[in-house]
Parts: sequence; structure tokens; C-alpha cells
Amino acid sequence: MSEARDLAEAHIRAFNERAWGRAAEIYAPDLAVTEPGGPVSGIEEFIGHAQGFTTAFPDSRMEVTAIIESGSQVAVEGVYSGTHTGPLASPQGQVPPTGRTLNLPICLVFEVAAGRITSNHAYYDQMTFAAQLGLLPDSAPAN
Repeated sequence: MSEARDLAEAHIRAFNERAWGRAAEIYAPDLAVTEPGGPVSGIEEFIGHAQGFTTAFPDSRMEVTAIIESGSQVAVEGVYSGTHTGPLASPQGQVPPTGRTLNLPICLVFEVAAGRITSNHAYYDQMTFAAQLGLLPDSAPAN
């Protein structure tokens, strides 16, 4: 295994175990995260962002289905799942718990330098996310 793969797997384990104290071992201080909800900069902001998801989905987990590595980059494909039982912070405001289960396909692409993750690009379909939580209006019947 490569250092990049080891760090990507450490990221997944730390999230699943809520081991925020491991962050300095895994991420560069100037970590840059890009995801559909917007950019996140630095370890502390990233931990706050991740904790927002674990507040909204306390039982959430990331299950890995594939890992592809190339030099200092590694892509992790998987499913983020959990039950929406807590408030979810969003750019449009707080979303109250829906009680619905989320099974969201996700892809994370990490860049590694000097033994730490320097960037994380997260990809997931926001429409799938919203639909699974029941946040989309019912579509009008076709004429």
C-alpha cells in the first residue's frame, strides 16, 4: 500500500470512529476541502463541517467500495449512509430531522504531500441527497 492510500483509509476510519483527535496526524494544517456544499479550509473548519454531518446523521458511516491510487492521489468510492435524526446545517439554513435513511453514493479524491492529506474533493449528487431526505417537492404529473 502507498502512503496516499494509508491516509485515505485513516480518514475513513477516523470519520467512522468520530476520532477527531487524529486530525493532526492525517491532515495538513492548510487542508483544502471542496464539496458540493462549498469549500472548507483548514483542519478545524473541516472537523466542524464533518461534525455537522455526524450531528445530523449520528449513526452515519462511510463504506468503501473501491480505492484507486496514482502517485500522491487516491480516489475512494463508497456509500455514505445514516439516519437523519438531528438538525442538518445547510447553506439555506438548518434542515430539521426527517427520520429518513440516507444511502448516498460518494467519491472522495485525496491529494497527499509530506505525509498528510492536503486536499479532499468530495463528489455526490445533491439531488439524490435531497430526494432521499424527502426535501424535494413532488413532481407534477405529465400531460
